[in-house]
Amino acid sequence: MTYTATPQLVQISSMKMWPATPLNPPKQNISPLIRFSRWTALTAGVIYGIYRYNYLSTREVEIQKHENEIKERYRQKMEKIKQQRTEEEMALLGKEAGVASK
Repeated sequence: MTYTATPQLVQISSMKMWPATPLNPPKQNISPLIRFSRWTALTAGVIYGIYRYNYLSTREVEIQKHENEIKERYRQKMEKIKQQRTEEEMALLGKEAGVASK
C-alpha cells in the first residue's frame, strides 16, 4: 500500500480519499459568555456524574447484599438436596449389596 500526497487530494494506492487541505485554526476571539457557558456545562456535568456515581454505587451495594443472601439460601438448599440424594443412593446401594442399613 503506497501513500502519496498531491496538492489536491491524498491518494492511497491510486484511490482518491479526502481533500488534503488543513483545517482552519480555531478562532481566538470566542465570546466570554460562550466560554463561561462551556465551562459551566462541563463543571455541572462532572458534578452530576459524581453524584450519580455515588448514588448508583450505594444502590449496587444493596443489590449485591440481597443477591448474596439469595445465593446463600440457594446454596444451602442445594446442599440439603444433595445430602438427601446421597443418603438415598447409599441406602439403595447398601440394599443392593446386602449390607444392613443403620
